[in-house]
Amino acid sequence: MSRGRKLNIVISTLLLALFLYLAFRNVNMHELLNILKTTNYLYVFLGMAIGVYGGSAIRAIRWGVLMEPIKKDISFKNLFATTVIGYMMNNLFPRSGEVVRPYMLGKQENISRASAFATIIVERIIDTVMFLIMFGIALFFFKERITNAIPSIGSAILILTSVIVLMLLWILFMLIKPAKSLETVKFFTKFLPAKLHEKVDNIFASLLTGFEVLKKPSLFLRITVYSILLWAVYLISTYIPFYSFGILTTGEGTGFIKGLWDANLLLVLINIAMFIPSPAATGPYHYICKVTLVNMFMVSEPAALGYGTATHAMSFVLFLIGGLFYFIKYNYKFSDIKQQSAA
Repeated sequence: MSRGRKLNIVISTLLLALFLYLAFRNVNMHELLNILKTTNYLYVFLGMAIGVYGGSAIRAIRWGVLMEPIKKDISFKNLFATTVIGYMMNNLFPRSGEVVRPYMLGKQENISRASAFATIIVERIIDTVMFLIMFGIALFFFKERITNAIPSIGSAILILTSVIVLMLLWILFMLIKPAKSLETVKFFTKFLPAKLHEKVDNIFASLLTGFEVLKKPSLFLRITVYSILLWAVYLISTYIPFYSFGILTTGEGTGFIKGLWDANLLLVLINIAMFIPSPAATGPYHYICKVTLVNMFMVSEPAALGYGTATHAMSFVLFLIGGLFYFIKYNYKFSDIKQQSAA
């Protein structure tokens, strides 16, 4: 195991421990355990199944659209299987799924793995833009609640927005002047060792191929529709488990539409947890669920952590079941994945 890999494991473990401590400190564990014992998990299962398998299906379809400039009519079964396996791997080893997915799809569909990897980067950029749009909506409607609950969020928003703006400007430059952008990259990579220099240049050239899809209006429209639909599925997935814990679903001023708005705020903030390199976002997910539900919606700490613990565990298990099913069905080996990840 390389020194960098060991360092990543140490950092991930420390982040996991830190955020779990922050999430569960000063919580009445007796009440929390009682809630987890007496909860009707039907709504948790339904919500997470919609998010895990419904979300993965839409992601697979959208990925197929992103892949059309490289290869048309890619099997949905292969797209779905590699998507589920990729998320299972992400849950076990942070960020490994981004390497696993193009490797597996390239193997099944006989396509360039570098080109497939480029579409993963494009997919992540699209997800980030979608997140920023929904964050802006949530911030508009819940600005006071967010800033009161997380006073330092303003600085984080400013940094994140600056990074995203620079990224979008660079993407625009790549779309308008692809040759110039490649020359720019090559200017900086020439200072790297020859072997690494060649790899980076090849990956960036493949990335430019991945961005070709954004130049085609019909494909761009389909990607936009699937991205909105994907967020809607995750929104419903976040909302349904509220019924298992009796939160934000009863009393005056509640209802389906209001519940979805509340779920959108929670979903947006949960997505922030995904940026933290903890295995399966364990710890950050629980902490943000607690902070959001307690400080913004006056939910009790045991109920908030009950929601966070149950939904996180159910999602993890469903991804594990689906991922292992396809992993075994396709006769993959962890040794092959490890070798690809190192490459």
